[in-house]
Amino acid sequence: MGPSPSPPQPPPPLPATGRLLVLYASQTGNAMDAAERVGREAERGGCPAVDVLSMDSFDPSCLPGERSVVFVVSTTGQGDPPDSMKGFWRYLLKKDLGARWLEGLRFAVFGLGDSGYQKYNLPAKKIDRRLLQLGAEIIIEIGLGDDQHPSGYEGALDPWLLSLWESLNKANPSLLPRITDIINPNLNYLGDSKIEVIYYSCNDAPPDSVVSDSKKLIERARLMSPALKFHSDGEPQYMLKMVTNQRLTKEDYEKDVRHFELEDPSSAISYQVGDALEILPSQNPSAVNAFIERCNLDPDSYITV
Repeated sequence: MGPSPSPPQPPPPLPATGRLLVLYASQTGNAMDAAERVGREAERGGCPAVDVLSMDSFDPSCLPGERSVVFVVSTTGQGDPPDSMKGFWRYLLKKDLGARWLEGLRFAVFGLGDSGYQKYNLPAKKIDRRLLQLGAEIIIEIGLGDDQHPSGYEGALDPWLLSLWESLNKANPSLLPRITDIINPNLNYLGDSKIEVIYYSCNDAPPDSVVSDSKKLIERARLMSPALKFHSDGEPQYMLKMVTNQRLTKEDYEKDVRHFELEDPSSAISYQVGDALEILPSQNPSAVNAFIERCNLDPDSYITV
């Protein structure tokens, strides 16, 4: 009999110094939101350096110099990658990149998709396989967010992130010295505010005529939308009728996830599979009045953020 096989060895510890790099590819903003959440939780856990970047703003030739990278990738169309991922992906497919090109890099991939489509989360699955082919090592198995889940992609993201932090901390405790702040967050500490909210009385309104023009207000709101760059200014706007409003989650569940069906009476809208629909809904006046009364606000005041 030959010698018994040696037991599997744990992965080597990560360098004490370095950063956690989070790269995302987003078409309408969901992957960006998920990536920013990864970054916020890493900062809360005391990670010495965290960078959250879009793939098209990162030079893929620098990837071998990284040690810990999290990829957050959405899906568009019929299993296509987002526009911001295409250049990055083309570089990874170069034939001169050897099987040890990413040796020393550890990574994790989370995909956002819809299991109602045949090529469910295909871009995330492809980049996960390609990174392994180039010699990188996985931190945890790929996570697959599904729009069909009652909680959306977060139904898979929540447990996946918990496993990610535990795996990173096991390999290198110095990377997340305050991991307990992630796993058992102190809700009394919300961190420093990143925005400033200013209230103006009706007699002290900001010198901006936009506040009195509802059309300009809507246009200003559109400027904050991640989908703006994919909108053609020449296309007309439409009024749609909601014909279905069905709650998918249980009444006692904290998240209210709904299925909407909208109808265009004129049938003038043309679209392709994978197009994104941007909606600027109005609020129920009674709910707005109740909020104003509860917060003791002046309904004639102005607020800037």
